[in-house]
Amino acid sequence: MRNGVSLIPSPQGTPSRCQPIRRMVGVLLLVLILGGCGTAARTLPVEAGPQELLCCTRGEETITLQYLGTGGWLFRMGDASLLTAPFFSNPGLVRVGLGELVPDTAAIDNHLPPVEDVPAILVGHAHYDHLMDVPYIARRRAPDARVYGSRTAVNLLQGDPELDPGRLVEVESLAGDHEAAGEWIPVGDGRIRFMPLRSGHAPHFMGIHLYRGEQDEPAPRLPETAWGWLEGQPLAYLIDFLDEGGDVAFRVHYQDAASEPPDGLPPPLEDGIPVDLVILCPPGYQELTHYPEGILERTRPTLALLGHWENFFRSATEEPSRAVPGTDLEAFIQRMEASLPEEAQWRMPNPGTVLRIGGRR
Repeated sequence: MRNGVSLIPSPQGTPSRCQPIRRMVGVLLLVLILGGCGTAARTLPVEAGPQELLCCTRGEETITLQYLGTGGWLFRMGDASLLTAPFFSNPGLVRVGLGELVPDTAAIDNHLPPVEDVPAILVGHAHYDHLMDVPYIARRRAPDARVYGSRTAVNLLQGDPELDPGRLVEVESLAGDHEAAGEWIPVGDGRIRFMPLRSGHAPHFMGIHLYRGEQDEPAPRLPETAWGWLEGQPLAYLIDFLDEGGDVAFRVHYQDAASEPPDGLPPPLEDGIPVDLVILCPPGYQELTHYPEGILERTRPTLALLGHWENFFRSATEEPSRAVPGTDLEAFIQRMEASLPEEAQWRMPNPGTVLRIGGRR
């Protein structure tokens, strides 16, 4: 450990944050991305615009989801709301590999919908493409929201002197796993609750797993490079939307990183209520042996949504959206469809797309 940071050795035994390794991996990333520009969205079944899915809730209220890009989703049910860590800055590959990173506040303000009333932001892991924009959003756009995440995520965010540390909540210690339930944590007025689950993160490519490590103490400042945004303990989340009587109207399993089962799988729950919606994360699935099959076999959802599928090294304003380089989305979709229940629906929304789910079953 150095300055509160746990370093994960590289295969050669050299700490992964050393400058020569940074440069080497930056070059490898450049070769990877430029060697495969990603499948264009026009060749894939991308959804855009409002979509009505009248198949999934147990109650009368409509649940609205807006896909924001990467791991970001905005959930609303009546006056209740929840946000998962959004990311709009989208620095280019060379800057990610070799340069200094700062949030693109203009991009955030242009693309983030109104979230001033949102009481909670859930963070799955602490890589730059999940956490870097969160301090600005929490300070300027969602001033009443608490930020929930791993010990590493909370310690990194404490490097922002303008962000009240009382708004940062470590939930890694409350997490369950595939065998044992964690704690349910209420959000806002109690119409939404969530349970953190210990999860994992796929290698990025060729077995190489970037940005691994733990931030064990509060950071003195926010990281200035991608290498400073250490992964920490990845978390998945079960998210429940409750009706006025307190019963579960809709249950979501959310992941912002592909993981090898049993990491990230929900435990058997005493209430016996199934997962209705699974949010999947395609990047890295080719580095694993049983994703997305494992999570779909465990949950048997009626709806699956694909997130984090688009090339986040390109500006959020560029069209058409393209798949994350190195990710064979067509093969992922084939594997997903083979594992979904026959009656299940799935969608791959373009960033900004709104999905509306309603109708009593």
